[in-house]
This record gives sequence, C-alpha cells and structure tokens, in this order.
Amino acid sequence: MSLRFNPKIYLFTGILFWILFSFFHITLFFESQEVSLPIYRTIYLGFLGSFIFSFYRYYDLVFSKVSRKEIFSNFFKIFIFSIKSIFPILLIFLLYFFEVGENLILSPLFSTLVNELVVGISLLFLITNFIFFKRLILFESTPLMKNIFLIFQYGAVMIFAFDIIYNFYPSDFYQLCLAVLFVLGGILVFNQRWIAYMLFDEKWKTILISIFLIFSNILIYQFFVINQAFFIPYFDIKTLLFLILLMGFNFTYLSVSILINIFNLPTSPVFDDFQNERYVARKVQENLIPNILPNSKKLKITSSYMPHYALGGDYYDYISLNDNKFLVCIADVSGKGIPAALLMSNVQASLRTMARQTDSLQKIVEELNFQINLRGLSERFVSMFLCIYDFSLKSLEYVNCGHPHPIIFYDKKVESLDKGSTVLGMFRELPKFKVSKISVKESFHLFCYTDGLIETQNDFGDFYGTKRVFKLFTENRKKPKKFIKNVIEDLNEFKGNNLIDDDITLLMTSVNNG
Repeated sequence: MSLRFNPKIYLFTGILFWILFSFFHITLFFESQEVSLPIYRTIYLGFLGSFIFSFYRYYDLVFSKVSRKEIFSNFFKIFIFSIKSIFPILLIFLLYFFEVGENLILSPLFSTLVNELVVGISLLFLITNFIFFKRLILFESTPLMKNIFLIFQYGAVMIFAFDIIYNFYPSDFYQLCLAVLFVLGGILVFNQRWIAYMLFDEKWKTILISIFLIFSNILIYQFFVINQAFFIPYFDIKTLLFLILLMGFNFTYLSVSILINIFNLPTSPVFDDFQNERYVARKVQENLIPNILPNSKKLKITSSYMPHYALGGDYYDYISLNDNKFLVCIADVSGKGIPAALLMSNVQASLRTMARQTDSLQKIVEELNFQINLRGLSERFVSMFLCIYDFSLKSLEYVNCGHPHPIIFYDKKVESLDKGSTVLGMFRELPKFKVSKISVKESFHLFCYTDGLIETQNDFGDFYGTKRVFKLFTENRKKPKKFIKNVIEDLNEFKGNNLIDDDITLLMTSVNNG
C-alpha cells in the first residue's frame, strides 16, 4: 500500500529548507568561514536539494492532471503564477540598477538575503513550469511515454546527487548518463498531443504565453549569470548541471510547442467546427436527463451527473406511471461520442413510449432490448437497471441488465440488486430473463450508479471499486440526504490528481411509506 502524505507537509518542509539554506549562507558569511570547502558546499546543496524536492512533491500533488477541456485554463494558471514569480525578480533588478536606497543595497546582509530570496523564487518558477509540462507530456500518453518520463525524472535526481558529490563529475559513467537524459528529454519534448485539442483562439493565446515563459526562463538565467555583480552568492549556482538540465528542458519544450502550434493553426477551424458539433450533441444529451425530480416526504430522488469531456452515454430517468406507481432507471450506453449519445436518446424515447402503454416491467424491458438490438448495431449495447415501486402493495420490482449492482437498504438490511439478465441489445431475446420482487414494509433507500464511479483510478492505479461503495453506503445508510455528497467527497479524496475517464452518474431514491 503506497503512502500518501498531505501536500501541506511538503509545503511546510519546503519553506523550512528554504530558511535553512538561506540561514546557512548567512552564517558562513558572517563567520568568515572558508565557504569553498567541499563539506560546506555539500551541506548547502543538501538543503537546496531538499527544498527543491519538497516543493516539487507539493506542486505535483496539488496541480491537477490536465483534461481536454482544461488545457488552456491550466496554461493561464501557469501564466499568472509566472507573473507573480518574475515581478519581484524584476523589481530587485531595478532596485540595484537604479541604486535605490544605496546604503541598504550595499549591505552584505541585505545582499545575501536578496540572493537567497531570488534563488528560491526562481527555482519555484522552474519547478511549477516543469510539473505543468509533465502534465502535458503525460496527457493521454502511452505507457512507454510514461516510463520514459519516469526514467528522465529519476535521472534528474541522480544528476543533482552528482552535483553534490562533485568527484563523480569527470567520470565516463556520468557523461553517459547525461547523454542518455538529453536523448530522453528530446523524445519527451515532441510528445505534444494536447495541441490537437486546442481551439484556434486558444492556440494563439498559448503561443503568446509560451513566449512570455521563454523570456522568463532567460531572465532567470541572466540573474544567475550576473548576480555576482550585485549580490554575495555562496557559489556559482548556474554551474549546477541539474539547473542547466531543468532550464534547458523547459526552454526546449516551450520552443517546440510554439512551432507545432503555429503549424497547426491552419487546421484549427476544422477542429473548432467539430467541437461545436460535440457541444450541441452534449447539450441535447443533457436535456434528456430530467431537470425536476420528486422531493417530498413520501418520495425523494437525488442525483448527480459528472460528465466526462468525451461525449458519453450515461442516462437516468424518473417516470410517474400512476398515483401509486413510479419507475426509476439508470443506464450506460457502450462507447463514446455522437453514436452513443444518439442511441441513448433512442433508449429514452422507447422507454417513455412503453411506460405510457404498460406498467409491466417485463414487457418494457423486452421491448427496450428489441429496439436497442434493432438500432444499436452489433457493437452497441446498453447496461440498465430498472425498477417499479407500488405504494399500495409496498413492493419493488426490478431488473438488472448487466449494470453495476445498485444497493438497497430496507427492513434493517443492505442488499445488492443483481438479478435480471445480460446487457440490452446484444441478443434478440434476453437469456435467463427474470423480474425480481422485494416486499418493503415501510421505507427504503436505493442507490444506483454507473461504472464510471467504480472504475475511477487513483494516482497509484487502484480502482474505486464496488467494495468501497458498499462500505460507504452501509456506514451512511441512515443519512440518505447527504449520501451522494459523501460519495463525491470520498471519490475526490480517493482519485487525488487523477482524472475521471468516464461519465459518472449517482442516483439515490428514498421512499417513506410508513
């Protein structure tokens, strides 16, 4: 089981090590120590490396993974953060160039503090940029590309270790490792799949932001070059090969992205049209889902729909059959895109048509299967759960057609509703088809969900899973009003920075027939 620390721990340790390497520099300076001694250099770089590691882990945990619809918004976030980082560096340069407060700026203590402040801010800028580029590189990437980046990442750590233990620098092994890292970095900078999902206006804005980030990298490097003229540096930080590797990677990735964006500009209008079509289809799909659900003491239905960027096929519905009966269903159409959305609309139309003609769950399901099989083609099918509750008879009829098992709490017990048949549309006639009935004395709580919930993964590749859902439902069965909120909170905590790969639909039906 992998350990997951609170990001604030890394934030705290990062600030602590920032203070430590600054205080160490000041102490050595005022104690007139031989700052060039290897032991002092090693201690300083140890503090500096711990600072880099802490903030790298912090931003790696809090910076969300990039989804298709959030690419540009994340670019803008980095842009704003970069402005905040570059502004104090520019201010400090202006302060020294124009000799504002000459007595203060010539103070050794002030100069030393300024040096460490700018070093820290500059490294934060480089770290956040690198993590953002990491998110872009791993955007819909292959396992091979993920492994290449992992090797590159650990290789950078090794480079920093060699920087600390300076005697390894001249070795052939070191030079070989460095050459391998440059090759891997060259492969990574050309992995820019995200550009294909940018709109025309977004590409232009991204190009401008990238140019700003490139000049920011140049400014930071210039600080490391000329800081000896203004400040009292502990050592020439620009000689750190780790820093050269980091800045070189950031600079190259930005440069390549600008070129690819420019070459892709002529095709952007075609993609814009495609995106508009998808947007219209998404709106049509969302309109199929009921906006108003029952909310009375006798019957309360609560739902939550979390759409994936790709056009999916989740669907749920509530249909009042008569004064005593109502139908609730939840479904998931196989596949993605417009074909899945169209099939879902056909499912809704067929269901509502059948519900007006009969309250027999068997007839409704059989007709739905026939229609889906007829229209959905062989590769399309629908997982679906349907139930009809009768207030007068206090009975619940249900059919589960290959859908993730809903959970019901009634008569002081919790059960999974798994009986029925296979998915709809795969066969002309449903095999082993069965309608099940549950007698409910007073009240019940029924929780339904789509497979997007249980198939969500965390940063370690673990699935949310049905056991977690069942456990959460069992623990919170007496709090139906807050249950869906609790599920969403638990899901967000579980997945961390990982993205949702499918639509997620949650549906809670509560009946009080006491």
